[in-house]
Amino acid sequence: MLFWSGVNDLVKMVRERLKHRVPASAPPGLRPAAVLIPLVVEPEGRSLLLTRRAETLRRQPGDISFPGGAVDPSDETPLAAALRESREEVGLDSKAVTLLGQMDERGTITGFRITPFVGAILGPYDFEPNHEVGEILRVPIDALADPAALTIEKRRWKGDLRDVYHYRYREHDIWGITGQLVRDFLELIR
Repeated sequence: MLFWSGVNDLVKMVRERLKHRVPASAPPGLRPAAVLIPLVVEPEGRSLLLTRRAETLRRQPGDISFPGGAVDPSDETPLAAALRESREEVGLDSKAVTLLGQMDERGTITGFRITPFVGAILGPYDFEPNHEVGEILRVPIDALADPAALTIEKRRWKGDLRDVYHYRYREHDIWGITGQLVRDFLELIR
């Protein structure tokens, strides 16, 4: 993994906070999946890289997500799956990623156990989307941290009332498991 000198304070803080905690596990019995939460550090600021899924996809067309997907039998670890999916979906070379650590696993209503990893990417970086990606989004962290960007919806699922986090960025609604992971990341850096 690439490491560069002069890493900004946010990258150092995320690495330190993830290093000193044990990630929570999702409930057992869910299908393993992994995502990369790419923290892109550029001279003009810091952003999270997300994708808008292509409208032609069968599952969740148009949804906003982090690069990632199911852990395949060929993946040695969930991290290997997150990096493989990031390469396939957005053309991110794993050598360009500095792993900062793992966040808490999250279960999804679709039956997946998502293992999220935060990785820093020194920009500018030329991402190359594949057919699964309708649009690549670099969402400034400051835009997500703005209280006006967040609405919390209450939804009932299996008898329980749950918070569903919606982050608005331009015309995009970042919600569901991705909204939860954004919330987890913002809580981590608070």
